[in-house]
Amino acid sequence: MRVLLLAAISLALLGASARADERDFCADRPGRGTPACTLAPGDAMLEVGVVSLDHEADALSITDTITLADTLVRIGVDQKTEVQVGLAGYARARSRDRASGDVSRASGFGDSYVAVKRGLAGANGPVAVEAFITLPTGRAPAGAGDWGAGVLLPFQHDLPAGFQLALTPEIDAAVNASGHGRHLAFGGVAGLSHGLGKVLSASAEIAAFQDQDPAGHALDARLAGSVAWQVARKLQLDFETDLGVTQAAPKEAFMFGFAARL
Repeated sequence: MRVLLLAAISLALLGASARADERDFCADRPGRGTPACTLAPGDAMLEVGVVSLDHEADALSITDTITLADTLVRIGVDQKTEVQVGLAGYARARSRDRASGDVSRASGFGDSYVAVKRGLAGANGPVAVEAFITLPTGRAPAGAGDWGAGVLLPFQHDLPAGFQLALTPEIDAAVNASGHGRHLAFGGVAGLSHGLGKVLSASAEIAAFQDQDPAGHALDARLAGSVAWQVARKLQLDFETDLGVTQAAPKEAFMFGFAARL
């Protein structure tokens, strides 16, 4: 399945040649939310999470997870629509039992997904809809074990003094913790962003997702801050840090990556 997805990406990139128009840089990273803009027809963008670090701790154990090379390819297909193929990166987790001191390790590639985003009020927002389906191409600790699906409704609105408000409500058919079947998960992201000169921008977000897994309900709520630096017209570097505010969220998370328009 992973080979087929990589082949599909290669074919799509070969076909992404003629641009119908030149738009503002529209990256899906950094941050927890999703932008309402779409790529121009024939445009393609490669977005890579070079490295991310998650630190989780509770009364029973401490877990540190490093993930490398999360990859997303986006391709504009018409004036308001783009398709996306995501390949989750390689994850390595180390857990230590607080009581016994025993250490366990697990590693593997995560699942893949395909998505379609459609602008409902124009190519640059302010509102869009995105539907996705996840494919069980990975394995634990990153793979879910079954297919899932979800829908997002990105919204953005310009505010006074150069600020922009962004909202991303989401509802999913998430995979059960057992690796078989699906359950309801829902939540959203609210954020404010502001430019810091011509090439820098910063954002602050609140994200919360309620997971109704049959094995136990959990609320992942966190605060996120990120900075994006557009080092060239077609290249952006970014950094994000998250702080968990509920037990189900990582206590800290750090991410670094880039987005390149092809």
